[in-house]
Amino acid sequence: MRALPRALAVLAAVVTLAIPVATAAPAGAATRPKTVPKDAVEVKVKKIVDGDTFDVVTAKGVTVRVGLLEADAPEQGWCWYENAVARLSALLPVGKAAYVLPGKERAGDDGRYLLYTWTGKGAYVNGDLVRNGYAQAVAYYPEHVYTDWQFAEQLRAQSERRGMWSGPCWAPDTYDRRDALDTPPGAGDAALSPAPVEPMDPSPAAPGTSATPEPAPQTTGTPTPSPSPSPSPSGGTDPRFQTCQEANDAGYGPYRRGVDPEYDWYVDADSDGIVCET
Repeated sequence: MRALPRALAVLAAVVTLAIPVATAAPAGAATRPKTVPKDAVEVKVKKIVDGDTFDVVTAKGVTVRVGLLEADAPEQGWCWYENAVARLSALLPVGKAAYVLPGKERAGDDGRYLLYTWTGKGAYVNGDLVRNGYAQAVAYYPEHVYTDWQFAEQLRAQSERRGMWSGPCWAPDTYDRRDALDTPPGAGDAALSPAPVEPMDPSPAAPGTSATPEPAPQTTGTPTPSPSPSPSPSGGTDPRFQTCQEANDAGYGPYRRGVDPEYDWYVDADSDGIVCET
């Protein structure tokens, strides 16, 4: 994952996005899925670079390197890197259409334009990676239209222990930002269900049936030993665990906001004022 200070420096760097992506024509109404924003432009996927970066070709034949805005996948050599690459490859097959939403983003020193992206069938790619634990939500200032939604999906991924949040890889906890969310089109109502992906080589469906997308390739990270609880900060509180599940398994919880100091140690995923419900 790219560190946030570096990402901010990159955004402050060089040229504006207006150049290559803006040369692509807006997606036609006849072919664009209904979930793709009207201002999005159609491009063709040329190459998957890593778990959050890919090359596209615009309508005028210009090759552009795109990074997923507010979705930062593990770097090569980190656990869950291969999973993220496999998921992005399944969502954005090489040679297929995709849609990107141009904005005021700038190309950084790595040559990437950070953009919201949709698959050729209209599934929201940035949210899919975060929702399923293959990428971490990252804030780029000023905030963008789906920033709050990205962080809310990360909270759901954490509470469900998806992907990097399942144990082999841990990332710093975020905070609950689910007030007044602007949901991206193509994200779907079932926020915890993986978004559909296009088959790499789709076969025609039999009459009266529908084609089933190929599942994204999966690999299993090496499990780590169960962590021991951290010592209590004072004698009047319970031991501190990494997750509510571990606290429950040890016979502790629930904790209430404003009553139990242990409440502040855990993520209140449903914002009901109670964590580690048994």
